Amino acid sequence: MLSSEIATLECVHHPNILRLFEVIETLGRVYLVTEWIRGGELYNHITQGGPLREIHASPLFKQLLLAVKHMHSLGFVHRDIKAENVLLLSEDRLKLADFGFSTQLINGANQKLDTFCGSPPYAAPELFSDDHYIGAPVDVWALGILLYFMVVGNMPFRAPTIPGLKAAILKGDYLLPGQLSLPCIRLIQRILIHIPVRRPTIDDMLNSQFITQPKLSAELMQHEINLRTKPVKRSAFWVRSKSRRLRKQYSLRDRYMEVINKPPINMNTKRNDGFFVDNFLQPIELSKEMPTDPNKDTSRNETPKRNFLCGTLKKKVGPMETEKEKQICNGSLNGKNQWNAVIAADCPLFKNYDTETGNFIMLPTDGNDDQSILSPLEKEARQILQELGITSDMLKSASTNAPRSDIIGAYRIVINRLQKQSWLARKHVEMALQEMPKADRKIERTCCIL
Repeated sequence: MLSSEIATLECVHHPNILRLFEVIETLGRVYLVTEWIRGGELYNHITQGGPLREIHASPLFKQLLLAVKHMHSLGFVHRDIKAENVLLLSEDRLKLADFGFSTQLINGANQKLDTFCGSPPYAAPELFSDDHYIGAPVDVWALGILLYFMVVGNMPFRAPTIPGLKAAILKGDYLLPGQLSLPCIRLIQRILIHIPVRRPTIDDMLNSQFITQPKLSAELMQHEINLRTKPVKRSAFWVRSKSRRLRKQYSLRDRYMEVINKPPINMNTKRNDGFFVDNFLQPIELSKEMPTDPNKDTSRNETPKRNFLCGTLKKKVGPMETEKEKQICNGSLNGKNQWNAVIAADCPLFKNYDTETGNFIMLPTDGNDDQSILSPLEKEARQILQELGITSDMLKSASTNAPRSDIIGAYRIVINRLQKQSWLARKHVEMALQEMPKADRKIERTCCIL
């Protein structure tokens, strides 16, 4: 298992996968030196703070999909995806870890595996019923169980013993809370399918509306509240102010549960020939007449006809907002306010090191004398290492012993620090832009590497 984890971490380089710096062997132990993830496990975050809101779970789950897609494209399967193996860098960033059960598919993506491994609550049905299985659908099933845990707070299949859990998974019955939005329900139901070949691919999941339009879930919830909430007649000032204070304490999801009170939905992994599967990638659309005022009377006949789960089928929901980074590069803020920025030459703000995922991140590029073939990130890292006394020749000679080389470990740490510094610089500018007033104004900002 240790050799498998080292071999996998040496080959997969992705912003959402835990990075290995160095391996240190002693007579009695082997130490893996990895990056430090300050947020801890996703499992502890959910068990202590409750399930995530869908608008928060969607971008986190997308990062997991990108990490698993990168592994599968290189011929690796994880086989132990669970909340305990997902580490939080911050509230909106995570990394996939623990590759002890991972393996490389030498004979192609359809290579049959026969080792039962992983956590039983996340195990796919074929792990219990067949002599062999295919790795990618097993990872997809585990992602579906993990998404359920993220938005609900518990597991879809539960039992006090392993035999009981096996029976529950093979039977396939589970409940989906009624307060979940239709995009989230469709995605979970589409993933948890008993037959492996019918499960969606990672690309299908990335194209689902739950991932591409995370704000849609909140819009559908607000739409349901507006349709079901009757206008309140205000009688006195002190009553109005008191109700306002109380309403501020409730989130949109709490208000939705209070107003709607939908019963749980019975699901089964073996019956998947209905509406959800057939319309998995078709967009859910909101009505043009969707009321925006909660006090508006919606009891008239002009209310559009809704389908049986939250959605209506007339108006398309607009695309997601443009990323702040693109707005900065275009010199505009929300398409209206113009501003000028003065950036220092050595500022990592626009270098975007965090998105670079080439092989040079784990091992230096061959051809050390030719600086033209080096990426800006590697070039800057080598300049820092040169100041520390580590030359290009030393890097070249140490590459053969990686990851059991302190020089390669230092190289990877510098690369990782530069990427984090680049991301933090862009994050600070995004926060500053959010606090800017709406009036047109010009600002000057100087960024530098401390």
